[in-house]
Amino acid sequence: MTYSSNSLVNSKLYLWITRYNIHHIVLWILYFFFWVLVLSPGITPLDFYINSLVIVSIHAVISYFNMYVLLPLFLQKRAYFLYLLAITLALLLGAFTESAVFSMISTLGPEDKRALLSIRFILNAIMGVTYTVAVTMSLKLVKHWYEKEKLTKELEIINTETELKYLKSQINPHFLFNSLNSIYALALKKSDLTPTLILKLSDILRYILYEGSERKVSLDQELKYLQSYIDLEKVRHGNRMKLNISISGDTGRHEIAPMLLIPFVENSFKHGLGKDMADGFVTIKIEMENSDCLFEITNSKPVAGSEIKNKDDYLGGIGLKNVQKRLKLLYPSKHKIDFSESQTEYKVNLKINLVR
Repeated sequence: MTYSSNSLVNSKLYLWITRYNIHHIVLWILYFFFWVLVLSPGITPLDFYINSLVIVSIHAVISYFNMYVLLPLFLQKRAYFLYLLAITLALLLGAFTESAVFSMISTLGPEDKRALLSIRFILNAIMGVTYTVAVTMSLKLVKHWYEKEKLTKELEIINTETELKYLKSQINPHFLFNSLNSIYALALKKSDLTPTLILKLSDILRYILYEGSERKVSLDQELKYLQSYIDLEKVRHGNRMKLNISISGDTGRHEIAPMLLIPFVENSFKHGLGKDMADGFVTIKIEMENSDCLFEITNSKPVAGSEIKNKDDYLGGIGLKNVQKRLKLLYPSKHKIDFSESQTEYKVNLKINLVR
């Protein structure tokens, strides 16, 4: 499976930064200079740095205590009252610690020293710590959300690819079963066409094994594989069928998911040329218009009461259902499919945008 190498979360720089907590160091350095340059507490320029270091250190301790102790212990367990009580006590402790440290060092003037135990100073200190705690918690939550989104997308990719592999594993044996049945029927009749059919089937199986496992193949490859299947059916049905196929447009520079068109063709041959039908037809039209692949296939319908008509799934079996699921997974909002029928024919119109 593949993930986007351009994703910020998957980049080597992001992994290096988070591994060594460089983003934490940068945050606190910037916050330190915010206090030094903007608020400038203290008497001398040296005092600015000392006091700012004291404030930032206390704010950092309370912030980390909140993120790594209080959040997982109370908030993530939805113990909201206990969290509110604990964070309030932590903010008060931070404010009184700040007051106590500044009272012991001589970096403030006499007037500022007298205000250390005033309600105004305590409230301002609490507001400062609260602001820091709120910012750091917001950054923590944003980082957590971003990484969770990345994990969710990776899981979606895993689930999608797993489902696609499952659908392919159903389509391939289904096709192989029908083809082997055709060869077996001719072998019983000792038909000279049996070796030709085996060779055609060999080409088809080679495509399934080598190209079928790819996420995308060239449209030319897919059409070549489609032609091999049609040739196999032409040999098997002979003069019982009328086949018209036309391909137009630039098919060489576009890519498509492998094994995507074959279920429609297989379904048309299976249900449009039942063994009790004397005359049937399949008409295939493939056209490229810019980046849009237009695929139209029409087949004759069995008459009421015929053997094939009486089957419950004569309008499509497991292969057709699976290809519709694959289209939804591979080309969401980039494809349109319509089914229509009359008394004599059944038609499928498919449009896929193959833009890279």
